[in-house]
Parts: sequence; C-alpha cells; structure tokens
Amino acid sequence: MARSGSGAAVARAASRRAQHGQALLGLLAVAVMVFAYVLTSRLNAASQFVALDREDNAKVLARAKQALSGYMAQQAALPGENNPGHLPCPEAPANFGTANEGIEAPFCASQAVGRLPWRTLGLDKLVDASGEPLWYAVSNGWHRPSSSATLTINSESAGQLALDGVANDVVALIIAPGPAITAQAGTGCTAWAQSRPTSGAPDFRNYLECENANTPADASFVSNRAGQTFNDQVLRVTVADVLPALEAAIAERAQREIAPALRNAAFVLDSNSPRRWVVSSSNPPIYPYATPFGDPAASNFQGAAGTYQGLLPFAPSAGFVAYAATPADAVETMGNGTIETQTCSWETANEVYVCEGEYKKDSVDPSLPMRIEMTATFTSVAMGFRSLDPARLQAQARNVNPNPWINLAVNYQADMNDGGTAGKPHGSVTVRFWADLPNIPAMGWGTKADFLVRIERAAIDDHCVLSTAAVACAGSDTSWFARNQWQRSFYYAVAQTNTANVLPAIGGCDSTNCLRFNDPATRNIRLLLVLAGRRLDTQARPVAALSDFVEYQNGALGTLYEQRPARYTRTSVPALNAPWNDRLVLVDWITPAPTFPLASLP
Repeated sequence: MARSGSGAAVARAASRRAQHGQALLGLLAVAVMVFAYVLTSRLNAASQFVALDREDNAKVLARAKQALSGYMAQQAALPGENNPGHLPCPEAPANFGTANEGIEAPFCASQAVGRLPWRTLGLDKLVDASGEPLWYAVSNGWHRPSSSATLTINSESAGQLALDGVANDVVALIIAPGPAITAQAGTGCTAWAQSRPTSGAPDFRNYLECENANTPADASFVSNRAGQTFNDQVLRVTVADVLPALEAAIAERAQREIAPALRNAAFVLDSNSPRRWVVSSSNPPIYPYATPFGDPAASNFQGAAGTYQGLLPFAPSAGFVAYAATPADAVETMGNGTIETQTCSWETANEVYVCEGEYKKDSVDPSLPMRIEMTATFTSVAMGFRSLDPARLQAQARNVNPNPWINLAVNYQADMNDGGTAGKPHGSVTVRFWADLPNIPAMGWGTKADFLVRIERAAIDDHCVLSTAAVACAGSDTSWFARNQWQRSFYYAVAQTNTANVLPAIGGCDSTNCLRFNDPATRNIRLLLVLAGRRLDTQARPVAALSDFVEYQNGALGTLYEQRPARYTRTSVPALNAPWNDRLVLVDWITPAPTFPLASLP
C-alpha cells in the first residue's frame, strides 16, 4: 500500500510538470504571436513611411523639374543669349556650405554631376525626405563646357544621358539621394561607406549609388538596382519635357529679332527700268523664293524660282551665287579720254576678276573728267537672303609703275533681272560700278597713267541674318539663329507677288493674293514663318512628307496659315486635343495689321 501511494504521488507530480510545460508553451506561443504582431506592425509602418518618403520626394523632384524647364525658356528668350536652350551646370563644388550655396558653376566639364543649383533656378533649397539637397546630372551638348564654347540646340537635338539603358532621350536627371548607406559590391555597384561631411567639395559617391556613382562620372544612370543597397530616387528630364517651353521662347525671340532682320533682307526695287536694287523705297519688297520642301536634315536650303512655300532660303552665297559669264572688260564711259591698253584676267578663278591698264586724258580738253566702268551679272541672287558689299568693288589709279596705287571713290548700281535679256537669267543681278580717274595734268603725272578695277564674286554676299558669328543685324545679334541651325525647324511662306516672279512689274500682294493668318477672309501677310517644332507621335523622322513637318492647314499649300491658341477654334481645324505644335512668326504684312500669334502658347 505504501508503494501504491508513492506511485500516485509520482503521477500527480508528473501531471503537474506536464501542465506547467503546457503553460510555458502557451505563454511562448502568445509571446511569439505578440512579437510577430509587433514586428509586422512595425514593418507595415516602415513600409508606409517609405511610401510616404517616396511620394514626398516625387513632389520635390517634380518641382525642380518644372523650374529647370522654366529656367531654360527664360534664358532662351533673353536678348543676347547665344546658347538658347542651355541648362545650368550643377552647383559649383566650392559653393558647398558657403553663402553661395545653390549657385551653378559658370562652366562644367562633360558628364557633369553635382548638387542641383537651386538658387540659380530661383528656388528655395529643395531637400528630400531625409533632409538632403537634391542632386543633378546634365547631358553633354546641353550645358556650357567652357567660356568660349558654343552649343547647337534646336528641335532635333537629342539628350546624351541614358537612364536604365534608354539612350538619346534624357537631357538631365534630378536625384533625391536619401540617407547615407553602406553600398555593397555587386552588379553595377562598387562598395562604398557613405558619409556626409559639412564642408569641402562634396563627393557624389557619398550621396549616389551604383552606376549613378561611377567614377569618373559617365552618361549611364539607373533608377533602381534590385538586390543591391540603393536608395536614389531619380526623375528624368527628357527632350520632350523641355522642347515645348524652348520652342515657345524661340518663336517669341524670332518674332522680335529674326522677323526684322528678314524684312531688312528684302530686295527693294525702285520704279525705274531696269529694276534697280536700292537701299530704300516706298515700293513693295521682293523676298527670296523658298527652298523646295524636303527633309531639312538633307536640304541645301537653296531657293528655287517659282517656289513660294518650303524651307528657308538660307544657303550661303559661296558656291551658289556665281558669275553668269566672265565680266566685261573695263570701258571709258564719258568720252573724255581713252584706255590705251588693258589686260583682264581672273585673279582668283571664278571669284576675283581684274582689269589693269593705261589711260590717257582727252587732248582737246584735258580738264574734263574721265570715267572707267566695269559690269558683271550674278546668278541666283533672288534665291536667298543677300546683301551687296560695295567694298568688293574697287578702282585704283597711279602715276606709271612703280608709284603707289591711289584708291578711288566707287559708285555702283545693281539691277535685278526678269530673264528677258540674254545673259541675264531670271533672278540674277547685274552690278555696274564706276569711278572717275585722276586728272593726269592736274596730278602732274605727264601724259599717261595706270588704272586698275577689280570685282569680287563676294560683292553679292550673305545677308547678316545668315551669319553664325556675332553680328549686328537689324538692331540685334541674330547669330544664335543660324549657329543653332534653327532654319531647319522653320517653314517659309511668301506671297507670290512679293518675289521676283512679279518682274518686270512692281507688284506686291493685296487683298486678293496675300497670305492669310487665322482668318479665311483677310489676306494681308507678305511673308511668314512656321516653327514646326519637335516631331509629334504622328510624324516621321527623317521627314518624308510636309505633314511630317507642319500640321493640318499649315501644310495644305494654300494661303491660309493658322496658330491655334486655346481661345481660337474653327470648324475647319481639328479638335483642340489633336496633335499640334506649330507656332507662327509674322514677318511682313500690309494694313490692316494682323493680330499677332501668341508664340508662347503650346
């Protein structure tokens, strides 16, 4: 019996131990559940915080992107800005932690990476969710690499940065760097323990990770790096993002600066016969013929007779304008003396022609003046924007060799030809220039003296609006236009009766044959331009047809051209949400004055 009681006690003790173990297991299960709940709650909260951080960063990045586009447009519209479309350089490294923080470096090397120049952009100091200022990368070709460098930016320009392997799209990147982390080595990533010093030039590896921190900096960036320590939040700025604002600025600037220069480039003819190219006249202007339309990237920009709509006739005169024939020998035109001998030849083949010889005064009345004259005809003058350079017309005289030459005052006359005279083709210009030779007795030269007359092909020169070097043209430096090749983005339309087609009459458009702007009834535009802008999704590059260049009515080859501001609708134009980015520049018109286009509208 005693044993039996002892066994029961053992059994009860074992039962108590089992119950205690089960209680411990239960407590452990509860603890695990509580821990899992807390951990899950915290992870969810952290995830929510990360999402909120990225959302806040996205807002800050978008604000910086908008400011960058606005800065570009504002700078492009400024008079004298020779690199319209350029983006600022990153903050100058020496400005970090100083009173100049946020001011761009005046120039930056290729593949420029640095902090966003927030002060230059007119912003408050923008920081990401971790409190770090934004970083910024800008493409080659879109920033100023040196004090003397010039850029070529137009509607066809491409970005040279690549984001996640997509190239020729990105002109800039804005980056929220996030808090400092220790980057681990891996695919595309170099190990780096980031630190954030408060002075000295900042090292971008302390802020950016993986391909974004390549050293030296290159043109390849990433927006994520799966499986790697990476917290950069990247916003791309593409060509399509910035060109609408840039093109609006270019159209407004073309209205202010290029339109007056083109008016200044018109051929003004007087009412005498033959039609004389003069400095000023009340007669209607004659503008060059248009260049036959084709892909601007392959065009020679040479105007062609009978073409009134197409590309700008921006071909340089060299290689296009030429002598119709060898210039005639010099002649004496007043009968008060004689040319005793002369030799005429090319000083430079097809460029400079010279006649040199000996003259003798009239023996009856040697006091009378003797005049010497030369004539040459130049082809294709009416096919481009030209000017006449009288410095290329020269006359000299001297006592017989080896005495020094004396430069003589030269007078000239230039007549535009209608093609009705042999040797003077349509649209050519005949230049006649003359000078009075020194009176031999009065000069004490004896009985004979030497003369020389010279004419250069460059007497018919490019108008200043074609210049790519700084030049004053109708009150402005217009070199930015040709140097950035904006002529490739403009369509040119001229009234037929304001071209050499009207010769030998003095014409000019009127209410029956002028071009029209936004109004089907009122014809009063002599010349206008259409900024075709960047390629729309519905258009091809290379340009295959006019519809790949300008939109709808502007490509109808008629006389009506339209700007489509939001306030303006007509049943003949597509709905306002149809693809459209043409901007009009009005160059010349007759009364009543047209309502000018709002070039800044999208």
